[in-house]
Amino acid sequence: MNFFTGFLVGVVSLVPGISGGTVLVIMKKYEEITSAIAHFKERKNKWILFLFVLGIFLGCLTFARIIELLFYFFPTGTMVLFCGFILFQLPSFIKSERISFRTLPFFLGAFFIYFLSLLSHQSEAVVFEYPPLSLFFLFSFALFGMVDGFFTILPGVSGSMVMMILGPYFLYKSYLAHLSFQTLAFLIPLFFYFAGDMFGFYLGSKFSLFCLKKYRRTFLNLVLGMVLMSVLILLPIPNWEISSLLFFLLPLSISFLLCLLFKRFN
Repeated sequence: MNFFTGFLVGVVSLVPGISGGTVLVIMKKYEEITSAIAHFKERKNKWILFLFVLGIFLGCLTFARIIELLFYFFPTGTMVLFCGFILFQLPSFIKSERISFRTLPFFLGAFFIYFLSLLSHQSEAVVFEYPPLSLFFLFSFALFGMVDGFFTILPGVSGSMVMMILGPYFLYKSYLAHLSFQTLAFLIPLFFYFAGDMFGFYLGSKFSLFCLKKYRRTFLNLVLGMVLMSVLILLPIPNWEISSLLFFLLPLSISFLLCLLFKRFN
């Protein structure tokens, strides 16, 4: 079950708008996994984490090519689809966590994501040219991985969503999608990214366990503000032509139906 849970987290970690932490909550594995990450030195936790991390890696490799093709053929529609995932998951997230609105942490979370967007250096949705593997690039890529892992483990926040705002999401996805025997050099940046990812998992687990225990309502409002601001930043604004609006509403409808099916399944 830990391997399967990791596989699902790996798959959704490539989908901006779906939180790996939310998947853990749905699978009723959040406390077990975050506790195992936070106390990884204990012997019983090492096997749990081995299966979980292996599942994440295989899930990423399996789904990366599909995401690549979606962004290549339907870039705007794919972005709207992912934003729909965010929007239509929020009511169930708010209800399940019994979030009561608090103004200050909500707007602090929203401002934090807006500040990150100001630092953004967005790349093309499909990458055709890759940067040289300098030490500076590998170190910065590991830092991005750490940020990704930190947010991925938080319930309600998508690490890929944050990476899309910051910029390196499409490059990371492309490395995964085109990994083969002819491109084994891609393993080098992916190793640095995953190393940062695991460290981010550790920091995020410690942080979320502490906040949920001591400041649960404040922390959840902070998360809610980050998620809603991310939608405002990522959602493409359609033209007021009928054809554009229909093209905009179609992926939103698909995301709504998929969220309903996901909710019924669980």
